[in-house]
Amino acid sequence: MALVRSVFYIVCCMVLIGCGGGGGGLSDGGTTPDPTPEPIKINLSLSDSKVSNGNPLEVTAIVTQGGVPVATKLVTFTLDKSDIAIFDKGISSVATDSAGKAVVTLLAGNKADGGTIVATTDTGESSETLAFNSAGDGNVIVGPQIDEIAIFANTLQLASSGAQEIALTVIAKNNKNILIPGADISFSSDSGELLISKDDNEVPSSITNDKGQATAILSTQNNPKNRTITVTASNGSISDEINIFVVGTTVQFSGSSSLAFNDDSTYIINVLDSDSEGVYGAQVSLSLANDPATGAANLSFPSTVTTNEEGQAFIQVTGVTGGTNTIIASAMGATASKAISVQADSFVFTGFNNGDGVAVNPSNGNVTPPDVLLSDTATVTLSWNRSGTPVANGTRVDFSTTRGTLSSSSGVINNGQVSTTLTSNDAGKAIVTFTGSDGNIQLSNQLAFEFVAETVDRLIAQASPNSIGPDGQTSTISVVARDPNGNLVKNKTIVFSLSDTTGGQISPAEAITDSKGSASTVFKSSTGSAQNNITITATVKDQPSIIDTVNLTVADRELFIAIGTGNEIEDNETSYTKRFVAFVTDADSNPVKNQKLTVSSVPDAYYKGRWLPLYDGDEFIRWVTAGEIGTHTPDEHNRDTALYLTSQPPTRCLNEDINLNGILDPGEDTNNSGTLTPGNVISSLATVSVENDNTTQVEAVTDNEGKVVIELVYAQSFGGWVDINLIVSGKVGGTESIAKTTYTLPNSAQDINSEDISPPTASIGMSGPFGEHNSCNGWQ
Repeated sequence: MALVRSVFYIVCCMVLIGCGGGGGGLSDGGTTPDPTPEPIKINLSLSDSKVSNGNPLEVTAIVTQGGVPVATKLVTFTLDKSDIAIFDKGISSVATDSAGKAVVTLLAGNKADGGTIVATTDTGESSETLAFNSAGDGNVIVGPQIDEIAIFANTLQLASSGAQEIALTVIAKNNKNILIPGADISFSSDSGELLISKDDNEVPSSITNDKGQATAILSTQNNPKNRTITVTASNGSISDEINIFVVGTTVQFSGSSSLAFNDDSTYIINVLDSDSEGVYGAQVSLSLANDPATGAANLSFPSTVTTNEEGQAFIQVTGVTGGTNTIIASAMGATASKAISVQADSFVFTGFNNGDGVAVNPSNGNVTPPDVLLSDTATVTLSWNRSGTPVANGTRVDFSTTRGTLSSSSGVINNGQVSTTLTSNDAGKAIVTFTGSDGNIQLSNQLAFEFVAETVDRLIAQASPNSIGPDGQTSTISVVARDPNGNLVKNKTIVFSLSDTTGGQISPAEAITDSKGSASTVFKSSTGSAQNNITITATVKDQPSIIDTVNLTVADRELFIAIGTGNEIEDNETSYTKRFVAFVTDADSNPVKNQKLTVSSVPDAYYKGRWLPLYDGDEFIRWVTAGEIGTHTPDEHNRDTALYLTSQPPTRCLNEDINLNGILDPGEDTNNSGTLTPGNVISSLATVSVENDNTTQVEAVTDNEGKVVIELVYAQSFGGWVDINLIVSGKVGGTESIAKTTYTLPNSAQDINSEDISPPTASIGMSGPFGEHNSCNGWQ
C-alpha cells in the first residue's frame, strides 16, 4: 500500500510540473511580455538669446518620462565654443530636482560670437541643440583663483616727451596671503600704450610668475598732453588701479602788452614737451578771459592755431576797442595767458641783432630771435608809436633782463625807437623786458632768446645702467658739456666711439647737445663681456682733445631689481613720508630672500617758481607750481584761470653737485649761493628690513618675498620743487645689479586742494624754496 501511495505522489507532481507550476490559470499555456517603457525626454530652454556681462543666461533642462518628471537624473550641459561663454562657478552638471528640472547659468566669455549648447543625461539621452549669441564682454578668470591684487609703479610721473617708460608690477595673493603663480592679469589703461612682453618660452608677462608677480610697461609715445592715465589690473572681479600723471608739457605766450586802436601785432605761442622740445601739430585754443560787453577790451584773433615743426604758432592780434583784456592759450593740458591793453599806443620790438651777423625784425610773423654767443653782444630795438606817429623824443623806457648784463637800465625814444645792448657770462634763456611810462600810460613788452656757450671745457659721460644683460639689452650713454665757467654748451656735435669685442653696437654715432648741454647714444648688447670691458668714448667734434669715457659690463645678471610705489603719501605735521618697494628676483624670476641691498637717494634737479591758485571760472581747482609771475595782478572779483597762470612754467635747474661727491667743487655753484643746490632734501631715508636711518644711503635686506620697503621722509615745503633719483643696487659674485627711478617729491592732496589752506612753504609768501626768478644762475 505504501508503494502505491508513493507512485501516486510522484505522478501528481509530474502533472503539476507539466502545467507550469500552477501560475497560468485558464491560459493557453504561453507568456505575456512586459509593456514597452516610455522614452526619457529633455526639454531645453534659455532665458534669453544673448549673454553679456550684464545679462547672464539661465539654461533650464526639464527631464520627463511619459509626461512624468524624473528626479535625481544627472544632466550635463555642453558648449560648442569655450571662449564665448563659461559656466558660472564652473558648474556644468546638475541632478534634476523633484520637478525634473536642472538649471545652470552661463556667463559671457572673452569672444563675441554665436554658439550652441546641448544637455545630455547620464543614460545618454540628449536634448535639442539651442543657439545663442555672446557679447564677448565677460570678465573670465583664466588660471588659478586669486583674492587680492595690488599694482605698483616705479614712478607715478611720466614725462610727456615719450622718452620715459614706467614699469608696472602686480602682486597676486589668495585670502591667506600666499603668492599665486600662473594667474592671468588683465592690464588696461584709458590712454598711453601698454606693452606685455614674453619670455623665452613665449609666456606673457601678464601671467604671474613664481613670486606672484605680473608686469607691463606703460609709455606715452605720441601724445605729449598733460593728463592722468588710469591703469587697471584685474582678474575676474578682483582689481586694483593706479594713477600715472603725464607731466612736463608747457605753453608759453609772448608779445606786447599793448596794442594801438585798429593796430595789430604778432604774438608767439610755444608748446613744449617735458624735454623742452617743440610739439608739432598741437592745436592751440584761444579765447578772451573777459567778455567785451562788460567793458573789457575787444581783441581780434583766430580761435585756434596749430604749431609748426618747432612747436611755435604765430598769431596776429588786433586791438578793436579800448581797455584791457587777457588772451588764454590752451593746448595739450597746459595753459598760458597774455594781458593786453588797447589804446592809441603801439609798443613793439622791431629789431634784434645777435652780434654775429644775424639781424631780424621780431614784429614780422614767424620770426624767432637767433641764439647769442657769450662772446657776442645782442642789440634789442623797440618802436613806440601813438596813433601812428612816434611818441616824443626823450620819452623814457626802462630795461630789465632775467639773464645777462644790460648796457644801461633805461633809454629814451629817438625818432620813435629805443635800443639797448646786453651781454652774458652764463648760458641759458633770457627774457628782456621794455617798460614805458608816459603820464597815465603804462606799457611793457618782452622778448625771449637764448645765450649760448661756445667752448667746451669738459665732458661728463654716464651710462645708465652700467651693467646689462646680453642679447639686445640696452644702456643709455649720456654726456653733459660745460664751458670753463660751468655753463651748459648748446649745439656741439658729440662723436661716440665704441671699443668692444663682443659685437655690441651704438646708435647714433653723433648727437648735438641741446639747451641743457646734453647729448646721448644707446648701446645695444650682443654677447657677454668681462667686467668693465666695453668702453664708449665721447668726443667734442670740433675740439677733439675734450673727451670722456664710460665702461660697461655685459653679463647674465644674477639679480633683477624692480622699484615700485603707489598713490598714497603719509602726511605728518611738517613732513611727508613716501613709501617705495623694491623687488629682487633671480634669473628664473624667483624671489631672492636675505639679499643685501644698498639704497640711496640723490637729488636730480630742483625747480624755481611760486605757488599760484588755479581756477575754472569761479571754482577753485587746486594750488599749482608756476614760474615767475607777470606784471598783471588778478582782480579779486575776476578769478579767471588766465589771470592766475603765468606764461612761464617753473624753471628746472639741474643738481649743482655734478660729480655727486657732496662737496662744492669749482664751477658747481651755478646760482652763486655759496652752497650746493638743492642739497640733500631727504631728511630721513630708511628701510624696514634693517635698523638704520640716514639721509643719503642705507643698507637693506630682502624678506622672504624678495622685497624691501623703503621710506623717504622730507619737509613738506620741498613737495613739488625737487626731483630725486632713488637708486637700489645689490651684488652677487662681484656682479652688480642696479635700478633707478626719478621722482618728483609730491604733496598730499589735502595740502593743495583747499583754497583756504596755503600750500607748505619755507619762506614768507608763496615763493618756492629755491627762489622764483626764471634763471638758474641766481639765488632769488
